[in-house]
Amino acid sequence: MNDQQEKAYTEISQQVSICFDKADRFFKGRFKRPSMNLKQRGKAAGTAYLEKNELRFNLYMYEQDPAKFLQTVVPHEVAHLIVHQIYSRQASAHGKEWRAVMEKVFDTPAERTHTFKVKPPKVSFHYACDCQTHIFSKQRHNRALKGTQYLCKLCKRNLEFVIAD
Repeated sequence: MNDQQEKAYTEISQQVSICFDKADRFFKGRFKRPSMNLKQRGKAAGTAYLEKNELRFNLYMYEQDPAKFLQTVVPHEVAHLIVHQIYSRQASAHGKEWRAVMEKVFDTPAERTHTFKVKPPKVSFHYACDCQTHIFSKQRHNRALKGTQYLCKLCKRNLEFVIAD
């Protein structure tokens, strides 16, 4: 890890601890602390792996706006773990229990999406419909090769492979 990654890891880790401390006080108990890393890639800013009690965060997105990331993404993912530790499989991912933890425990709007830019893929695959060209990641391209059909949200036509770059 370089110095910039170390700094990010430390700041995110501290925010995770702050969130868990708030939850401990609110629920008058102690929640099991998760492992954490900066391995999240793609469109997700973060992911909570419930069964592993693990948090993964997207360094590229953190670097765009660290303060916003710490205020929104970290509590979002921690809330998933808190809800899982309380309710196990009985609660839905962004259901009322998750929303309550976000709003009442973390005093944060319960938003499901982020506005961070997604890191462009190293290799992109161009697909076309009747109205535009779409860029696919390698993963999505491989799914299309295996038979997954993708439709344009605007013209509702099937996307067809054009070229890779």
